[in-house]
Amino acid sequence: MEFTAIIIGATGLTGNILLSQLLEDKRYAKVVTLSRKRIENNHPKHHNHLADLFDPSTYKEFLKGDHLFICTGTTKAKTPNKEEYYKIEHDLPLGVARVAKENAVRKIITISALGANPDSNISYNRGKGEMERDLEDLGFEESYFVQPALIGGKRDEKRPFESAWKKFQKLIDPLLFGALKKYRTIEPETIASAMIYIAINAYDKNRIESDELVEIGSRL
Repeated sequence: MEFTAIIIGATGLTGNILLSQLLEDKRYAKVVTLSRKRIENNHPKHHNHLADLFDPSTYKEFLKGDHLFICTGTTKAKTPNKEEYYKIEHDLPLGVARVAKENAVRKIITISALGANPDSNISYNRGKGEMERDLEDLGFEESYFVQPALIGGKRDEKRPFESAWKKFQKLIDPLLFGALKKYRTIEPETIASAMIYIAINAYDKNRIESDELVEIGSRL
């Protein structure tokens, strides 16, 4: 069986790597991306549609397939306004997922974050947890949330604090064992591979933490 994948957030670090992996995966016949700006990838399986993801009328007819991969997100530095930040982190993926459900998409795989919890005292973790909860409540046949720790790789945009923290994290990663292993840096290629494996093969739980993603990603 050949699948059709849909990606939102394909211009981001992990989303772009996921796009490349899906295009090279023979189990996918078509990969649809919805984005505000044109994605310059001319692979014959790639179908890029310009869309305002806050306006379903701009993408509803294109949001059709088997697996929806949600890779959207922002940062407090890039989006300092709290309301705008929440709209991007929570309302946007939820709105797109609602349309996907209406269009009979069966499965969603969403990038969340380690520590996501709607009852957390940490605003970032609470927001991610609320997103997970509300996406799950939509009632897809299968909903999965990958929860990476600090994501490695090089971003196009400048994030000074994140870059400094990554350097520090690399030093302490070898010291993180046992229950602390899930806090090690994880590469975006690993996250993408794990997402594809979960989409195709399913998984026995729907929230998968960082260390488990590393193990799953090695199976692809």
